[in-house]
This record gives sequence, C-alpha cells and structure tokens, in this order.
Amino acid sequence: MRNFLLVMLLSTGVVAQTTVYVGDQVKIPMRADDVIAKNNIIDHLHINTPVTLIEKQANGWSHIKHDNKQGWIISRYLTDKKPVNTLAKKLQSELNSAEKVNKSQHQAATELKQQIKTHEVEISRLNVEIQNNNTQSLELNKLQNKLFKLDQVNTDLTDQVSMLKATNSSLHTTDFLTIISAITLFLGLAIGIGVGRASGNRDNKMYTL
Repeated sequence: MRNFLLVMLLSTGVVAQTTVYVGDQVKIPMRADDVIAKNNIIDHLHINTPVTLIEKQANGWSHIKHDNKQGWIISRYLTDKKPVNTLAKKLQSELNSAEKVNKSQHQAATELKQQIKTHEVEISRLNVEIQNNNTQSLELNKLQNKLFKLDQVNTDLTDQVSMLKATNSSLHTTDFLTIISAITLFLGLAIGIGVGRASGNRDNKMYTL
C-alpha cells in the first residue's frame, strides 16, 4: 500500500527539500508549471524515480527537481517510501537458484565425466582381454587342428599296426607249419636211418653165425 505525501500546507510556502519517489504508475509528466497543458511537459518520469521535493502546494501540485531541472508534478503521484525493487529481488532469487542448479549440474557433470573415464578404462581393459581371448582362440584353433591331424595320424598308425599284426600272425603260422614239417621230415629220416642200421646189424649177425 502506497503512502502518499498527505501533508497539506494551509498556505503556499517553501518546505525543506527532501527526496521522494514517483509512484508505481505509468510515466508521469513533469511540467513547467502547475497546470495541465500540452505544451508545458518538460520530462516524463519513470516509476520509482527519485526526485527532490522543493515545495508542496495545497492545490495538489508539488514543485520538484530532477536532473538539474525544476518542474511540477501532481502530488498524488509522489510517495515518501523508498520503493522495493521487487523485480530485482525476484531476478536475484532466480539467479541464486540458477547458480545452485548450475553448481549441482556442474557437480553432476563432473561425476558423469569421472564415470565416463572409469568406463573408458574398463572398456580398454575389456578390449585387451578380448584381443587376448581372440589370440587364445586362434591358438586353440591351431591346437585343435594339430590334434585332428594327430588323430588322423594315430588312426593311420593304428590301421598299420593292425595290418602288421595280421601279417605277423600269418608269418608266425607259416613258420610254425614249416618247423613242424621240418621236424617231421627229420624224424622220418632218423627213423629210416635207425631202421636201416638195425636191419644191417641183424643181417651181419646172421652171416656171422
């Protein structure tokens, strides 16, 4: 609620100069004299403009000074209360809030950057591990190929061993038969020789008698 300057002088006179303010209206005209006329406006004062009050008259006009210019303004547009710059306070509050939000966002951004850095390190480690695994996979494939080849060689060798065993068994059978035949032949010869000698001895004895 605006407090207007209500001190009314019973007679026109000079009062001590003091600072008052233009109220919260639109631009208020400052006139060359205390009458409303189109040609006596010397300035337009914005709201909350401080002016120096020289004289306040009973007719509703006040003699003021502003920017080294003197003029007249309707008294009801003046107040002795220093205006509160609500807009400035609001902007300052918003600025403070924005700074808090900015600080919070900056901290969050810093944390995110740290997380990104940590993730990048982890990704690099995983890439190295993947490369090592790929290398190991290649080595494993090589070993598997070698093992496959060794299996093939082992299979071939097994087949060859089986063939050799079969051949060896056949050879053993042939050798056994050969030995039996030779023994039989030797026995037959020995028996024949023995029988021949026995017959010769018997005949000799008969001739001797």
